[in-house]
Amino acid sequence: MLMNETFSYNQKAPLNQDEAGIEYRDGISVHDISYAGLKEGRIRAYLVVPPGKGPFAGVIFVHPGPGSRSSFLDEAIVLAKANATCLLIDAPWANGPEFGKRASGRPEDVRDWFIDIANDLRRAVDLISSLPNVDTNRIAFVGHSLGALFGGILSGADKRIKASVLMAGVGSFTDVALLNMPTLAGGKLEKYKKIMEPIDPLRYIKNAAPSALFFQFGRADVFFPVQKFLEYYEAGSEPKSIRWYNADHYSINEVGRSDRIEWIQGFLL
Repeated sequence: MLMNETFSYNQKAPLNQDEAGIEYRDGISVHDISYAGLKEGRIRAYLVVPPGKGPFAGVIFVHPGPGSRSSFLDEAIVLAKANATCLLIDAPWANGPEFGKRASGRPEDVRDWFIDIANDLRRAVDLISSLPNVDTNRIAFVGHSLGALFGGILSGADKRIKASVLMAGVGSFTDVALLNMPTLAGGKLEKYKKIMEPIDPLRYIKNAAPSALFFQFGRADVFFPVQKFLEYYEAGSEPKSIRWYNADHYSINEVGRSDRIEWIQGFLL
């Protein structure tokens, strides 16, 4: 399968967007919505919208493994006040134990599932691009941990994304698997790596240009060594920048927030 065909999907498939409710926070509307995934059923999301007609920038947020669409809600409201429409999704892995069960299965099944996840994230780009108040030339992606791995794929596979913030991510799904599957070794490890390599973020993030990349890493991260973070950063195309923080894998969300907001505003707003 060719690289540019791996993540192909039917962009004309109906989104069937539905709204369950709406709240207002300091003049910002927070819509409780869902849309049709390609294979994973309906995907729940928050759509955070500034007042006015726009056109606004669009920002998609994807949380880490333990997380939800609420993980970046405060940040999205700040950006909405600066005239960005934000889409925060419950990622297909948000159902907790089910992710661990599926991600530790046959590598062929894991690969195929991850391709489906990436395409459902591209559906988020479809949705935000379809909004009449969003400028499709100003769409950004923010991903944390596992969200940053899929963000690396999307940066190269979906040219509608003009800027990506990638937090505490690495370039190999095998490195993630080793954290959760301690028995993965020897021939099983080599097989897993061979099957997963064609969809590794390292293969896609090198083709992100002209999209801009901003990497955020924590020096106190206990899941991945600094070298793995550097490999991911070095694989990314230009323009790119990097910031290091005295933070662990998850607290980088809070510690790096002001830098993320400033960087996104500089590129999109």
